[in-house]
Amino acid sequence: MSHLMPEPLATWTWRLERVRSGRTVLTRAQAVTARTDLANDRAANPDTYAGYEDEFTTALDELDVLSRQANRHDDLLSVMAAERRRAEREATANGAPADPRAAARGRSSLAAEHDRVPSGLPEALDQWVHRLIRYRAGVKIITPIEAARAEIRLHNEADLQPDAYRAGVAAGYYHRAIRELGEIATAERPGRRDSVGMVRRLSGIVA
Repeated sequence: MSHLMPEPLATWTWRLERVRSGRTVLTRAQAVTARTDLANDRAANPDTYAGYEDEFTTALDELDVLSRQANRHDDLLSVMAAERRRAEREATANGAPADPRAAARGRSSLAAEHDRVPSGLPEALDQWVHRLIRYRAGVKIITPIEAARAEIRLHNEADLQPDAYRAGVAAGYYHRAIRELGEIATAERPGRRDSVGMVRRLSGIVA
């Protein structure tokens, strides 16, 4: 399967990654609304969610946790860890063994995400699509300067090869990679992101 993740799911998956890393917070009301919107979008467009069941379920579960938090500044990672520890304590108290399949499911989901990337993407784009998958899963670190350099490189490559980057299936992956790299590049910088201005400021540091 090579179609892209549905836009609402992609957006909330990305925002939840930022919540986990402490880069942003969601209010309880926002989490409730997002969960409802995702459920409604899937109900209205079930075919576009085929193959993304794990991502959809994870997003709903995490939004549900956030929607029940009294302290909206609790980052999702801490919240989920607390929920997991509570479940483990309850399982131990009931004499049930821990579920060893949880880590395996995480690895399987990540492998499936890599497998969904179609072959034939331009080399630079393919490299960053896979790196961003690992970054979203928390198994790869991308620094802001790395992201800025990659964003500039992909912009330049797309200007040189518009048919390869800005057409067909590659276009969706290109635009999402640029968006996510821009978010990482400016995560620790105050103010509104200006992609064009950033490209001009940093173009001198990229060969």
